[in-house]
Amino acid sequence: MPRTIEQQIHATYKSLRVGAAVIAIVFPILLYFGGKHAGFCLRDSMSAYYWANPTQNCPCVDQSGKCIATTSAPNTDCNSPVQPVHLAGTMRNWFVGFLFAIGAILYINKGHSDSENIALNIAGILAWGIALFPMPWDCCKHLWTIHGICAIGFFVAIAWVAVFCAPNTLVLIKDARVRALYHRVYTGLAIVMVLSPLIAYIFNLIASLHSYTFFAEVFGIYAFAGYWITKTIEMSGPDIEKKTIERIAH
Repeated sequence: MPRTIEQQIHATYKSLRVGAAVIAIVFPILLYFGGKHAGFCLRDSMSAYYWANPTQNCPCVDQSGKCIATTSAPNTDCNSPVQPVHLAGTMRNWFVGFLFAIGAILYINKGHSDSENIALNIAGILAWGIALFPMPWDCCKHLWTIHGICAIGFFVAIAWVAVFCAPNTLVLIKDARVRALYHRVYTGLAIVMVLSPLIAYIFNLIASLHSYTFFAEVFGIYAFAGYWITKTIEMSGPDIEKKTIERIAH
């Protein structure tokens, strides 16, 4: 039986939100198992999968081809004779493709208000920036990079939506306890989304904690997924769904 226009619009809207969550959940899993299948172990960050491959899974190698450094190499400086090798990363296409998919979904997804729409557009553009400006792949420490700024900005934009824009639709929920619960969840997810890239940045600067950077980033990605799942559940509630369909019909 054909769907009504209202049902089609509602289903498309829900699919966009679910799609963003699914992509975020699958993203780090795909990078890990894709890299493992290719023949190299877990990288220190998700961004490193842009470059890593079985023969060059760290930035610098010596003349014998031995891997001797990471992006925070303690005994290597920018004037070192050791040269970084820039080979195509095994998971590069997947890394860029998933980020562009997330960015596209965020950009075309219209917010409940103008401010939310602007924040989502910014987040979508920053997701593309993460892919277009990869992390530096050399033997030096980098305090600030375009890649890093885009990554932090992406999470801040989504966190801003979760804290300041998500409550806009909560007024449509009749039960005060349910409204309060959603508000707490959104606030908690926003905190994780802001702290995750900051913690990852700190881990990246400390050699002994460098290997934990990947997991700090994953927490942020899953908080992002958690937001879209929670928002989808909220928007599918009986109060909001009824009013949404009524507005579409009129």
